[in-house]
Amino acid sequence: MSTSVVRRYRSRNNLQNVSGGLPLTPENTIGMVPLTGPYDYMMRALWPTRQLHSSAIRCTVLRLDKIVMRLSTLLFAMIVVAFCDRASCTVSEDSVPALARALSELPPGSSVLELPEGTYTIGSTWTIRRTGITIRGAGIGKTVLTRDPTFTGPLVIIGAENSSITNLTIDGKRTVNMVFLARTGDVADTIEVKGFTHVGIAVPPSGSGCRISNCLITGPTTQTTMAIWHDAGRTSTDSTIMIDHNVIKNTGLYGTGGQITIADNQISGEPNPGGGQIDIGNAFTTNTVAFITGNSILNGGTVRTGGIEMGGGSFTVTNNIVRNHGLAGMGVGHNVIRATITGNTVSNSGHDIADKNRPQCRSGIYVLYGAANVEISGNRCFDDQPNKTQTWGIILCGPPMRSDPRFSPKAIEHLVMKGNDLRGNIHSEGLLDEGRVRDKLVSGNLPSQANH
Repeated sequence: MSTSVVRRYRSRNNLQNVSGGLPLTPENTIGMVPLTGPYDYMMRALWPTRQLHSSAIRCTVLRLDKIVMRLSTLLFAMIVVAFCDRASCTVSEDSVPALARALSELPPGSSVLELPEGTYTIGSTWTIRRTGITIRGAGIGKTVLTRDPTFTGPLVIIGAENSSITNLTIDGKRTVNMVFLARTGDVADTIEVKGFTHVGIAVPPSGSGCRISNCLITGPTTQTTMAIWHDAGRTSTDSTIMIDHNVIKNTGLYGTGGQITIADNQISGEPNPGGGQIDIGNAFTTNTVAFITGNSILNGGTVRTGGIEMGGGSFTVTNNIVRNHGLAGMGVGHNVIRATITGNTVSNSGHDIADKNRPQCRSGIYVLYGAANVEISGNRCFDDQPNKTQTWGIILCGPPMRSDPRFSPKAIEHLVMKGNDLRGNIHSEGLLDEGRVRDKLVSGNLPSQANH
């Protein structure tokens, strides 16, 4: 009855293959270019040839240290000066060797590599291997890393712990995968990512504690992509990731495993075929603990797109706005072990009038057979279109007529449904209950028929 919904969850997991080819080994990435540093020449020029007393030596060392620190801030500008004029910088050949050299020449006390305004061509993967470093541009649209048309690999890999990239634009010009946050504590903050055909920002299992914040991520209008892809693996429960305050256009996000927080994002899909969606959890595992709150998820790119799709694990879904999707605004998967869905506004779902699920997956909230410990309270589910498409406010599904042998065809267990406003859908009763729910408490919903 609901096998196509399960199949859709399963197909999302094909994105796990992204990490399989993650080029994090020295053999597969661009390392730090072994160039002669300028400090040898500075030391020879600045160090006095005569003998000094120990106190004078210490004083001279301190002065030299300050000189080196100041000169290092100019080093990157010296490296790219051959390519730049006073107004802007455009580097037509591979900039990665110069970028790697500038990073490697930063003294131990420096933690920020400033990238001046300009366009830098990425002709090989730039792998950041220095712990605690920040790559900082002059601003979105000002500092632009753009792919060389002959290069097809990832543009940037943050391959060191607690490092970050900020204040710049990365344009893949239709490359497959763009940016990897590959180590603990890595951050992408205030960057623009565009021009990808598969994944914008990827966080593999090695990237626990990462954060993606204040970013603008734009997918193509003609194919299914993921703005953000995160996979902590099938067993991890202590991995964490924070995804907050991003603007995501023509694409969606996917995550599974560990603790995932998705807060205050603006996500829209039209006309991208897979956009305007949050897809969290895995159809075959239950190790995801997700907190999804304060997001705006609008305009699913096609009639086959839902708003928030919850796979296996535990979910807290609060105060989101979900509007204009082909399938259900929210889908609760068969192997959800706990879900609290409160204070959300779900409207105008169900544009896929040919959906083959039975019952059709066209409601505001759609709960599959097998889900357990589900609370749905204080939500508003309605349709205000002239020609309504959202069939019911909430649908509780029973076991399928043709079960999938991989999944136990059990009924929904332990359901609380109270204080929801389900008026204004195609079916005025608001609730379709076919779930044969074991242990159910239903009260205080509108209309009154939704309490029976």
